[in-house]
Amino acid sequence: MKRTCLVSALVFVGSLLAMAQMHRYSVNFGLSERDFVDTIPIRFVDNQLYVEVAMEDGSTRLLNFDTGSSQGMVYYGGPLDTGEELGNIVSRDANGRKDTVKVVRLPAFRLGRVWVSNYVVSVIPRPPGLRKFDGILGFDLVNKGLLCKIDVRNERMILTDRRKFFDGEEGFDVKYKLRWFVPHVWVSPFMRHVDEALFDTGSPPLYSMNKQSFDRHAYKSKNVESQVESRSRGHLAIGNYGAEQVDEVAFLKLDRLKWGDFSFLHVNSLTTQGGSRVGAALLNYGSLIINPLKKRMTFQPYNGTDTCLVENRQFNMAFVPVGGRAVIGLIRETCDEYRQGLRQGDVIESINGEEIADFQQFVNYRFVKGETYTLQVVGPEGVRKEIKSVRR
Repeated sequence: MKRTCLVSALVFVGSLLAMAQMHRYSVNFGLSERDFVDTIPIRFVDNQLYVEVAMEDGSTRLLNFDTGSSQGMVYYGGPLDTGEELGNIVSRDANGRKDTVKVVRLPAFRLGRVWVSNYVVSVIPRPPGLRKFDGILGFDLVNKGLLCKIDVRNERMILTDRRKFFDGEEGFDVKYKLRWFVPHVWVSPFMRHVDEALFDTGSPPLYSMNKQSFDRHAYKSKNVESQVESRSRGHLAIGNYGAEQVDEVAFLKLDRLKWGDFSFLHVNSLTTQGGSRVGAALLNYGSLIINPLKKRMTFQPYNGTDTCLVENRQFNMAFVPVGGRAVIGLIRETCDEYRQGLRQGDVIESINGEEIADFQQFVNYRFVKGETYTLQVVGPEGVRKEIKSVRR
């Protein structure tokens, strides 16, 4: 999912969380091998995890591995929207929006050296701003009994059906539970406070916090409020069926985020209307073992200690699609663009004189870090403004 941004602009693309009408057909896929261990090359681009699979017809397809999706997904009109149709289900995205989608069984494909057969996927419209990959491998890849180790530093993912293969490896464990067939872990963003978060490799940031959960924590402790840098109104998370609702957003600078006995220090985060999430940025700091048999995740930090310093950049602006156009979904009141008059709800009409007709054209615009861009925008009341913005 491509992150094209001005001044730390942000787009969250949510995951398919659940299938409410399950199932008049089997969702158990088959594997060509048993008692195997396979090392699979992976790509890690813009905090997103990709694998290539080989199809029976000799073609290769790029798939995003998304633990926030309960099963695989492909896109209407795409190269994988060709499998055997099985029926329809009601699905819910990460923002809680629902839709009815069709379900297909993909032709067999090879992942590493192992052939996967009868893999069931839902078919959805391609979300706006999505990076050009062909589909998603969901959490069912491991939830059906495969153990997985993700190591982005060495660009590899190890898959095995051997129950004890990773038992001798050390690291920092957290248990997870399945909710809507996807893994939820418990992390601690504040002293003496625990937050339940979806472990979602389809979400790039290290951590984002549900606003209602944040409000409950803030009510209990002054320590929570002390880690709020600023507040604004807007929305930023884009699910498969639309953006979240406009509401207050708190910009957070967390002293630490605890994963079991491991601490991520100085983490910039913010609140969203969707559920709390631990995202794929975690994989920048260590490898991760997922054991579905014990419902346990083991984080193995690359630095070999029990802490790491994050100090990620805080977000200033977010862009969302509204009516097909690129719109300011969120803007931080301390940023220079806000002081120039840019506001939530403003529509991007052009960049450096080039017309921006839709959200996808905005996402595909070739920004250069350090360059200054002139944005022509129009507000909800029809007032046009010219804004200078530096690509951070």
